[in-house]
Amino acid sequence: MLLVSPAMRIGITYDLKPADAPAASEPSDLYEELEAIDTIVAIEQVLRRRGHDVVRLGGGRALLDGLIRGGLAERLDGVFNLAEGFGGRGRESQVPAILELLAIPFTGSDAPALTLTLDKRVAKLVALDHGLPTPPFRLVPVGETCDDRGLRYPLFLKPVGEGSSIGIRSRSRCTGPAQLHDLVRSLHAAYHQPVLVEEFLPGEEYTVGVLGNGDDARALGVMQIVPSGPLDEFVYSLEYKRDYCVEVRYHMTDELLRRGAVSPARLRQIHELALAAHRVFECRDISRVDLRCDRYGQVQFIEINPLPGLRPGFSDLANLAAGHGWSYDALVGGILDAARGRWQAAAPVARPSALAALTAAAMPALTGDSSDVLG
Repeated sequence: MLLVSPAMRIGITYDLKPADAPAASEPSDLYEELEAIDTIVAIEQVLRRRGHDVVRLGGGRALLDGLIRGGLAERLDGVFNLAEGFGGRGRESQVPAILELLAIPFTGSDAPALTLTLDKRVAKLVALDHGLPTPPFRLVPVGETCDDRGLRYPLFLKPVGEGSSIGIRSRSRCTGPAQLHDLVRSLHAAYHQPVLVEEFLPGEEYTVGVLGNGDDARALGVMQIVPSGPLDEFVYSLEYKRDYCVEVRYHMTDELLRRGAVSPARLRQIHELALAAHRVFECRDISRVDLRCDRYGQVQFIEINPLPGLRPGFSDLANLAAGHGWSYDALVGGILDAARGRWQAAAPVARPSALAALTAAAMPALTGDSSDVLG
């Protein structure tokens, strides 16, 4: 049961970047979406300043050991979830599914929303079904070539099931069939998954932070990503993000309005599209929505991230919030407050019965005794 008292015992779930670089046979950005330890420390410090007791849970086997063997499942009031998971398009849903089974409330979106949004093709289909504009696209399964009929060059390519700009480089924009086929083969070989091919959007690119739930959700602000080079060829690639202080400038809402870069009407349109995406995908507490203008200046939905990075001074959401006057404490605290409002409004769930069910199934495997599992 969730405690109503101001101070809580909060666990943090996460998956850290390994100390070693990926093997030579693996993509260099393999670990890009995993957390840096300074993010965990920063969030831990915020939660402690707010009076909470904080427990580092990690992810994977360490998380299960702590919840089951360590008995933490019955002693946590909630979890601040940062875990990306490992393997496949359902990886981000792994930890939320475990927490739901154990009736442990957590920050952020649930397993269905995380799975839905990580598959970029499915997310675009859902967006279109709800009237959110998004550029024409095609999915190229592994081993197949792209039928570019009906698509207008230049095109933009990315792995269908990655985040954190994994697989996105400056060369992800292609201008003809030969380049298209070479890039499809390269992405298939490196990431072993289908490739999403969509018409490239040459206009301004924005990202919007959304905080809250349902009708109470609100935009934290709009951040335009302004490249050092030509806009109509700009790809907000991993190279740009890793060296953002040199390669791009970030223009926030007040500056955009002051410079006349966007009109109040355009700003409302950007806000409304981001909020609509947050609600359509039933995101919870926090999300970051990426938008870009087409050749006619119309704002298009690119994708939504319901598990956005929170690394202070680096992640887009953290930079956006800071640029709109939000301290890091206020951002992390706002996410927790939004989640806590949900937790307190939800119908109570008996936690011990869920724990007993998981313990009965998991303990033989955790202890190495498989007789009870195999019969």
